[in-house]
Amino acid sequence: MIWRAIFRGALGAVAVVSAELLYAILRPAPKQEEFDPSAVFGDAANPPIRIAVLGDSTVTAPGVGAPDEIWISRICLKLAATYRVELKSFAIGGSMAHNLVAEQLEPALTFEPDLVILSVGANDALKGVTSRVFEENLDRLVADFTAAGATVIQSGVGDLGTIPRLLPPLRHLLSRRALQFNAVHERVAERHGSWVVPQRDSPMELWRDDRDMWSADLFHVSARGHEVWGDLGWKTVARALDLSDA
Repeated sequence: MIWRAIFRGALGAVAVVSAELLYAILRPAPKQEEFDPSAVFGDAANPPIRIAVLGDSTVTAPGVGAPDEIWISRICLKLAATYRVELKSFAIGGSMAHNLVAEQLEPALTFEPDLVILSVGANDALKGVTSRVFEENLDRLVADFTAAGATVIQSGVGDLGTIPRLLPPLRHLLSRRALQFNAVHERVAERHGSWVVPQRDSPMELWRDDRDMWSADLFHVSARGHEVWGDLGWKTVARALDLSDA
């Protein structure tokens, strides 16, 4: 009887989480334009730097008004004080780490970047990829770019439980998964000498309580959210490139 009750409880929990996931996916949301932030920044007399960004909708940025509001563009605008920056984005909305390996890695290697930024992990966590598989794919990406001589910055994974579209208990489950996936970023970086953006330096209550951080679909971040991401990313990039602004 006890095991039967436990089994029923487990089934009930799975049903609730599944229902919450379906609600989060199927809940009506406004269509939002996505962007390609690829551009050239800075004076032609400055030393050149080639930057490749690979990733998902955190880069294509549905929810902002223009490409210059995207966090990677904000970072490049700051780098333009020192460098002639050529930014090339290979990001595709909805991508997971295995998509980066299959679709974005080779074109980005051909670009021969000096600096690579990998913005990935949230979709893997949201879509049920195991942390082991995510780690294998992320390790492949970082290993190939470091072997090519590039400095690599990894996005890390913030607290996905702050996404307004999610409700308990799914919110709590994804908070835990996000921690696991952020730990994967840290392990991979330790193995390869790459850098991880400290997403969790940003107060979680800011993301949880301030709806202005989020776009109209309550899933992607707004221009204000990208500004916070840009500030966090800039500090990591400046340290990695040994700039005095770090």
